[in-house]
Amino acid sequence: MAGQGTNSRLTSPSLRGIDRLWGRIVLGVVFGIGIVAVLMVFGDVRRVFPTLQHFEWSLFPLVLLLTAGNYVCRFVKWECYLRWVDAPRLRRGWSLAVFLSGFAMSITPGKVGEWIKAFLVARLGGGAVAPVVPVVAVERLTDGIAMLILALLSALAGLGGWEPLVALAGILLAGLWLVQEERVVRPLLRLAARAPLLRSRAESVGGLYDATRAVLRWRRLVAMSGLSVFSWSLECLGLFVILIGLGAEPSVELLAVATFVLSVSSLAGALSLLPGGLGAAEAGIAGLLLLLRPGMTPAEAATATVLIRFGTLWFGVLTGCVALLWLQRRVLRFLPAGARVEPSAAAAGVAKANEQ
Repeated sequence: MAGQGTNSRLTSPSLRGIDRLWGRIVLGVVFGIGIVAVLMVFGDVRRVFPTLQHFEWSLFPLVLLLTAGNYVCRFVKWECYLRWVDAPRLRRGWSLAVFLSGFAMSITPGKVGEWIKAFLVARLGGGAVAPVVPVVAVERLTDGIAMLILALLSALAGLGGWEPLVALAGILLAGLWLVQEERVVRPLLRLAARAPLLRSRAESVGGLYDATRAVLRWRRLVAMSGLSVFSWSLECLGLFVILIGLGAEPSVELLAVATFVLSVSSLAGALSLLPGGLGAAEAGIAGLLLLLRPGMTPAEAATATVLIRFGTLWFGVLTGCVALLWLQRRVLRFLPAGARVEPSAAAAGVAKANEQ
């Protein structure tokens, strides 16, 4: 009997999917190592290492603390969205682990791994996947809105370059308005449902749209975007702290530069669809620092880029890997194989396994 239970757990679709995901995460890490190597060459390795040695390392824990503050705010947003779409209610610890695991998946190609969060919520809570999918998408959307707002605010503070940002904001607002207009979207969905590929999935597509509208109501969108602006400003403060640690004098101008550099580079990385924005974000951070801080050397720009990426992206990837491993080893492996598990049965199965 015990052997049968073990085989059932090992053949669970949840575990097979996550096992495949680890390979993609490893590829993302290898890609990231390559990017760091390129940065070292760009900044001249012989000058980057001395710059790292002279960095005020006592400030780096503050960078990690600011990043953790960003994660706390984003987890609050995640919980709100799950409640608004009537997603299966998870134990708080499980929900936190699913949320954090998304950081490990952010370095998968096109960040497609992040979509497994919707599957994990459905698997752990015993509900459908479709209502949770918009949560993953809108969560990233509000992050993008926040970075766009921060970039605009810092650009308008005297840095310039606000025109393309305003154009991007206009396109985004038009798209959000369109999603809210049922008179336009519903006929399009009915038309799309006639296609052979979508005919059998018409109900799921309709449910997906309903869930998307629920989380994109203007009041909710404004509230969550405001929370995102605050949370992402903490990471911008992280770059500000790093620049101070490299010898820059604290000032409002330096804060504006740090905010503009990180927000614009993060947007570029997101739009590139590269794993974790790798390459695009690093190039943006280093290039913009050299452009906006004329006295900065390539070694200092490369060092600042490496430090902020380790203090944000790679700190998140490490945290996400720990959360994903915990889910895989302590929760998912004890769920019975099958398409759906009732929340009470899932919790009971895990509790029983943990007692053994």
